[in-house]
Amino acid sequence: MKSISAITNRTELAKHFQDLGFKVGAEIGVLAGHYSKVLCTTIPHLKLYCIDSWGMGENRKKPYHLKMYEQAKVRLAPYNTKIIYKFSMDAIKDFDDNSLDFVYIDANHEPQFVTEDIREWSKKVRTGGIVSGHDYALRIATVVDDYVAKNNLKLNLTTLESEHISWWFVKI
Repeated sequence: MKSISAITNRTELAKHFQDLGFKVGAEIGVLAGHYSKVLCTTIPHLKLYCIDSWGMGENRKKPYHLKMYEQAKVRLAPYNTKIIYKFSMDAIKDFDDNSLDFVYIDANHEPQFVTEDIREWSKKVRTGGIVSGHDYALRIATVVDDYVAKNNLKLNLTTLESEHISWWFVKI
């Protein structure tokens, strides 16, 4: 098992989930399903919930999001995934507290939505599981840092900046 400080990118983070024996997870913000596929191929017996609004409520980018939705369905069809076409806070109602080994948040990057996703999806992750996400930068860094500080958690970061740093903490 690789030490946490040696995890340089989110593929290695997926390997860390495998090493921990994780079997059930959720990705919030799937788009075309590229990272969902990485999770599924890295963790062979994973049940992955793939949650995205794919442009729901938008007009300008709706065709693009629908194209990404179709790509995600095809890309993830060979795996044990459940694609959930809902807003994050609507989908969360379908999950029991402490029912996931991990969550990976990569949806709407506006601070209020990131705050809400971390706060609410953390409840769905079991003690000892991992709450994680993508694009630790700018406004997201502040939100993540605030949550970790308020809850006395240890923040971990990938180190490969070209991959838009991922963040994670263990739920205690």
